Amino acid sequence: MTSDRAGAYEAAEAFSRARRKANLRSVLAAFGADERKLLSYEDVRRRLHAVESSLPVLEDVPLDAIVGSVGRYNDFTREFLPRIDADKARWVGVSVAMTGPTGTPPVELYRIGQAYFVRDGNHRVSVARQLGAPTIQAFVTPVHARVPLSADVDPSDLILLEEHSRFNESTGIDELRPDASLAVTVPGAFERLREHIDVHHYFMGLDEERDVPFDEAVAHWYDTVYQPVVASIRAGGVMRDFPGRTETDLYLWLSEHRGRLEQELGFTLPSETIAEALGTEGGPRLDTERREGVLREVRARKTEGREGEVAIADDLLVSIPDVVHGIAALEQALLVAQRERSRVYGLHVVPDAAAVESDDVAELRAAVAQVGASAGIEVQFAVTVGDPVAALRERAAWVDVVVAPLVIPAPGGSEWRLATRYQGLLRRSPRPVLVSIGAPRPLARALVAYDGGSRADQALFVGAYLAAKWDTTLVVCTVAELQRNAAATLDAARRYLERFGVAADYVDRRGAVPDALVAVAEERDCDLVLMGSYRYSRWLESLLGGVLERTLVLAGRPVLVL
Repeated sequence: MTSDRAGAYEAAEAFSRARRKANLRSVLAAFGADERKLLSYEDVRRRLHAVESSLPVLEDVPLDAIVGSVGRYNDFTREFLPRIDADKARWVGVSVAMTGPTGTPPVELYRIGQAYFVRDGNHRVSVARQLGAPTIQAFVTPVHARVPLSADVDPSDLILLEEHSRFNESTGIDELRPDASLAVTVPGAFERLREHIDVHHYFMGLDEERDVPFDEAVAHWYDTVYQPVVASIRAGGVMRDFPGRTETDLYLWLSEHRGRLEQELGFTLPSETIAEALGTEGGPRLDTERREGVLREVRARKTEGREGEVAIADDLLVSIPDVVHGIAALEQALLVAQRERSRVYGLHVVPDAAAVESDDVAELRAAVAQVGASAGIEVQFAVTVGDPVAALRERAAWVDVVVAPLVIPAPGGSEWRLATRYQGLLRRSPRPVLVSIGAPRPLARALVAYDGGSRADQALFVGAYLAAKWDTTLVVCTVAELQRNAAATLDAARRYLERFGVAADYVDRRGAVPDALVAVAEERDCDLVLMGSYRYSRWLESLLGGVLERTLVLAGRPVLVL
């Protein structure tokens, strides 16, 4: 047998094997397996409004990146296995030529994004793939589209790609923000995004009292609405709970569920707040690594005089039970909000629906509006029916800090006692609670109660943050008991603060913890105490009566409970 005949025989056998593979793909597809098909170049080009952008260039193209054909997309599988027996003679001839001394000329391809389409040379691509070649030489004509096209694109993706292309053409966002990545998984999503932009354009014109150019509104929407939400989604790790979805999918989901939350909570929450709350799932918003990142950023901005704000309290929820104590708590919250540029939400809880429209509630609503206006901060005020602690806890997961007034009943004996409802709030709140006690304080001097525990570490972080950003004077106090090594505990606090350039006074005391803490706060004229919510286990604290409860009763100044 001559070499030519042997080569033709081997090529015929290879064709037969390739046909059997193609038939097997079809059989498996009948039982529900995924049969990826070649794409029609004209269909893709039309859907994406793609246009040829330059002359062909000779290059080596990965065979796996060839996903379609101009005219023969039905004659081959996605792996370029032949589907028609009549192609055998041509296929064998191409195979003999490719493996012979003369070879074959380069194929001709179109390229859209990262995907290639055969203009001429389908059989050469098929043979090359069966021979196991990684690449093929081709004259490639680039075709420009306004959406990215990957080499793993499927026919089912084309609807979304077409909608994406139309969206880019109508908004120009791919040119205004070239790095924008707006991928979705549900048809119709780009139409909803366009509605968001149109609404933003309308209200931007009203707010600025001018005719805002559409492209300016598109860029402004992307920078000030879309990007902050996506940044919160990324920071909170929310995407891990939504496998198979994209950041743009979640942005739309959050935007469309705000209405339901507004009805349930009584507040209008920004999408980025909702995203961050979903990501933390009621846990701490700042883990150790992120806390240290915040402190480094605060220090860098202050050192370099850079503009921009780093904040750890973007949203404050204030319990407003009455005019006297509730308004004092609100005024304390507003002092924080002015420094942190926070959004403020006030909550009043009534026992039944009839009380919602009472004169007392109307008076309280007017007082809240007046205090907020005096501070230059809009306070969203909600009235709900139910248990006060349950209502606060339900809403606490959506904010950064809860502010609640400490209402201690008049003493019936020799000692005041903490109201039971406040014990429930302090021990079960998913967020820190700033307990407002007495008149509002400027929070210029803070005492950190530090015992080396995880909750005390959080208190130390907040103290470092206030010192670095607010220039708050810091006092760190350890109260030695049960043979604890106070010096080592204070050294640990000192090393932590010095890493971030924060100065503090360090105080070592003996005796009962609450009494010692309050005594130091009074001696050093501190107007804020920072402490953990429990010292031992929650169960033991509840059984014996904790350090926290007595400290609050004695403090006479705001206490931030972490």
